[in-house]
Amino acid sequence: MAVPLSKDLRQVLDDRSFVHVATVGPDGCPHNSVMWVERDGDLIVVNTAEGRTKWRNMRRDPRVGISVSPPGDDYVNYSIKGRVVEMRTMDGDEVIDRLAHKYLGKDRFPWHEPGRKRVTIVIEALAIAFKDS
Repeated sequence: MAVPLSKDLRQVLDDRSFVHVATVGPDGCPHNSVMWVERDGDLIVVNTAEGRTKWRNMRRDPRVGISVSPPGDDYVNYSIKGRVVEMRTMDGDEVIDRLAHKYLGKDRFPWHEPGRKRVTIVIEALAIAFKDS
């Protein structure tokens, strides 16, 4: 069952924080990626391209682990166990452009690859742990 994000965690995700997203590989080993993030209410939204390892892993197994710290405060950490609830391409370019604006101050994602589909990944939190130094 999904759990709500706290006000403080919402703020961290709304800041220019980088999340570390762990997925489960076909052999059961974790695969970890640093990603840009945004929020849709209590849902966590990231973006990737079709064909990438994390995309393949999430299609096969929706379980993810996410770690995030507030910018400049690496000793505070949120650890989120989550589940992918949606993967869609209809707004993939729009979402990556919005993230490029958030993280780079650019209106468009500068590394668009012609013919490569961007995928919006929506994750619900199932459990959240908080650690403060």
